[in-house]
Amino acid sequence: MTDEEKLERVYAAASELFIQPGYHETQMQMIAQRSQLAVGTLYRLFASKAALLDYVFLSTLPTQTPTTLDFPLTSVDLRELVKQTEQAYTVWNHQLADQHIQSLDDLLTALFAAFQRYGRYFLILEHNPTVNPALTALYRQQRQALYQRVGEFLEHLQPDLKDPLRNGVVVVDLIFWWCAHKRFDSFEKEMASGTEAEMLAVVRDLLLRSYR
Repeated sequence: MTDEEKLERVYAAASELFIQPGYHETQMQMIAQRSQLAVGTLYRLFASKAALLDYVFLSTLPTQTPTTLDFPLTSVDLRELVKQTEQAYTVWNHQLADQHIQSLDDLLTALFAAFQRYGRYFLILEHNPTVNPALTALYRQQRQALYQRVGEFLEHLQPDLKDPLRNGVVVVDLIFWWCAHKRFDSFEKEMASGTEAEMLAVVRDLLLRSYR
């Protein structure tokens, strides 16, 4: 197994465990077991659990891909982590700008794609808000901006729509729940297995019909 394949296993296992039971409750041994790797191998790849968390964050919100990795990976400077996160949000906001979003279908496509990609990252912050307060604050700002952006789009789509901001909140949270919460921290998350695409199609159709 290559180091790249091992990193993929660790990323999947750690990101899920950092959601439930949570970062503080998760031990490196638990991540190694979920990844089907030896604990020694995990420590060869990562100097610490904090370094692993930073890797998960940067792997989810990539703005630049390193050509080489020096093992064991160490923690990332907070300023660099914040900088790359801000850059990732800027790219996302650009994708949601008017010139890219011409219809409700375009908007929903962008939201579904974003939450399927970033869902685990956002849930880690929601379940562990004090692990990295700077990233949690950025996420909170981004989420409020997203509510506002979607609400404004719906108001433009339907000028007589009552309370467009709350409509924006409902649309964003509904998509986020089915793309992230249902998969990773809902009571019956196993029900999504094998039927995720079909369920997301139902949610999408429901939203399209709601704003015709």
